[in-house]
Amino acid sequence: MLRFLRVRNFALIDQLEIHFEDAFNLLSGETGAGKSIVVDALGLIAGSKASSDTIRTGESRAIVEAIFEAELASDLERLGLDAEGPEVIVRREISSDGRNRVFINNQPSTVSALKELAPALLDIHGQHDQQTLIEPSSQLDLVDVFAGATELAARVQQLDEAVQKAEAQLADLVADNARKVERLDLLRFQREEIQRANPKPAETETAHQQLAVLSHATKLLDAAMRGFEQLYESDTSVSSIVSQNERALRDAAQYDNRLEPLAAQAESVRIQIQDLAAGLRDYAARIEANPQELERLQTRLAELERLHRKYGPDLLGHLEKVNGEMDSMGLAEAQKDKLLQHIASLREAYNKDAQTLSRKRRAASGKLEAQVVRELKSLAMPNVRFEVQWSDVIPGRARGIDRADFMISANPGEDLSPLERVASGGELSRIMLALRTVLVVDEASKTLVFDEVDAGVGGKAAETIGQKLQELARRYQILCVTHLAQIAACAEHHYRIEKLVVDGRTVTRVEPLDGESRVDELVRMMSGSRVTDAARQHIREMLASRR
Repeated sequence: MLRFLRVRNFALIDQLEIHFEDAFNLLSGETGAGKSIVVDALGLIAGSKASSDTIRTGESRAIVEAIFEAELASDLERLGLDAEGPEVIVRREISSDGRNRVFINNQPSTVSALKELAPALLDIHGQHDQQTLIEPSSQLDLVDVFAGATELAARVQQLDEAVQKAEAQLADLVADNARKVERLDLLRFQREEIQRANPKPAETETAHQQLAVLSHATKLLDAAMRGFEQLYESDTSVSSIVSQNERALRDAAQYDNRLEPLAAQAESVRIQIQDLAAGLRDYAARIEANPQELERLQTRLAELERLHRKYGPDLLGHLEKVNGEMDSMGLAEAQKDKLLQHIASLREAYNKDAQTLSRKRRAASGKLEAQVVRELKSLAMPNVRFEVQWSDVIPGRARGIDRADFMISANPGEDLSPLERVASGGELSRIMLALRTVLVVDEASKTLVFDEVDAGVGGKAAETIGQKLQELARRYQILCVTHLAQIAACAEHHYRIEKLVVDGRTVTRVEPLDGESRVDELVRMMSGSRVTDAARQHIREMLASRR
């Protein structure tokens, strides 16, 4: 609820501070004193558009600040703001240079954030003001409250949210499956490509070696055969020379046994040369110039090197990784089927509850219409018509399958029009008062502001308005602006707004009234300038009857 309001340099107000109390608070004063300025200041707190034209003449900045007692920690957190215990402090600053600022709990914020937060703090009922009850999106809530269907409506909303969540999960799963299918197609292609090539361990290195041999077969054969001939085959071969030396050394060793080791060494050299020559001969026998094999190897090596460029040096290792990834990549078809069944079950439950909710809403709307009309007739709107018009919406909406539009005709011959198009601020205030009287909505900490609620009424109707505001003040903090003593007498806390001239400047002041000062103000409101003892006694009796 609103605890404190400070206004500086706003319109006629140089500086004004009001400490509001619980229940029914009332503002009165002469016409033009500034009562509506206070309501306009509260409109800024509720997020209405700021204009530099409202800055007091001669000043560069206007400030409106309000302190509410409200537990809104979760709402503040959602807006990225810190809570300061059970208080919410809102400040608007309007600058002549157009640089307007918003502060919530002394933290810089935005008008959009304020508009989100304000409906939890106050509702202003008057021409062109903030009124959450006239928004079509709120009117289903009113019907649900009246029909006792709030729990069912909440369940419908929860089912819709569950459907949306499950469908999002299904969409993610389908998208994931699509990605997996695409990946599987790629992996399957890679596997088939490598398997088709059928690479062997170290095949590329071996193929390179074989290709080098076949490519240089003539040179290799020539080198081997030349070595064989020079070492063994020719008459002047190395082997023949070493054999001759070996025989000579053995003959000589008969005369000097010191030559025997050298003869043995010559024998070993001869054997090694013969082995080397035999190896060259055998190597030459294996060398074959084969153009067909050379072409096959070149083609095979080109294929292997192409695969290496795509998959790396270890083709068999990559194939093993591909097989492993394919084995681990399930397409979750079973999970998809389970989700589809879950969504179908949720939709069935949603449709069932939404149909039940729709029947309850429409059955209750007739009673609501009758009660609202009865209340409005008691508020000096004898020819009023009020209807709840229903239309279907696309199934699957969070609010159910209904749209409710509150339609009203305040005067004979007028067609029914949507509630938000009501032209008269006084009529709109009384309609809101009637709805508030019939319906219990919002949190008890909320502040309801009624401006122009007395427009065009008097006598018994004014007393009825006052009584209904008094009754409503048992549930909410009420702030009402009125010219009628019958309404003002019902208030628990009375403030008088005065316009004075100080040092040649017009200023607005506020004064809490009690006792005789309140009696005098009520006499002024009822009788004008004629203040008599009889008038005072009548007001005292009126106040006593209101307690």
